[in-house]
Amino acid sequence: MGIKKTLRRMSKRPETRTLLELYVGIIVSCIIMLGVGLIFLRPMWMYLVGIIGGGLGAAFQLYNMYDTIDRALSVDEGKARGYMTAKSMFRLIISAVIMVVAYFIGVATFVGSILGLFSLKISALINPLIKKVLPDFR
Repeated sequence: MGIKKTLRRMSKRPETRTLLELYVGIIVSCIIMLGVGLIFLRPMWMYLVGIIGGGLGAAFQLYNMYDTIDRALSVDEGKARGYMTAKSMFRLIISAVIMVVAYFIGVATFVGSILGLFSLKISALINPLIKKVLPDFR
């Protein structure tokens, strides 16, 4: 499936459009943090590995949150609360594993992974800007 076809499909529904905007925000914020961090942190390749790992972790967390909310809305309240709590703990464990692995690789990787994981938060903050800039692919 081509990129343009995928973007067109994701732009059709409002919830997947928001998901697309947040993914674009993660990519943009990781690129900005990568550019700034490559000036200050050495060795560069370790920082690059950290940003990529953290960015992929943030993208996984975003999809996991989307899927969790989608599934929780289709079950009763008691099961949904437990399901949401379990998935939230799962995301925290994944973040911790990414940070521990990055710490053992090196300090620059650890810093990069934290910033990459934090890119999800930055993506949510810059979402109004991304919403204006990102074209409609319908």
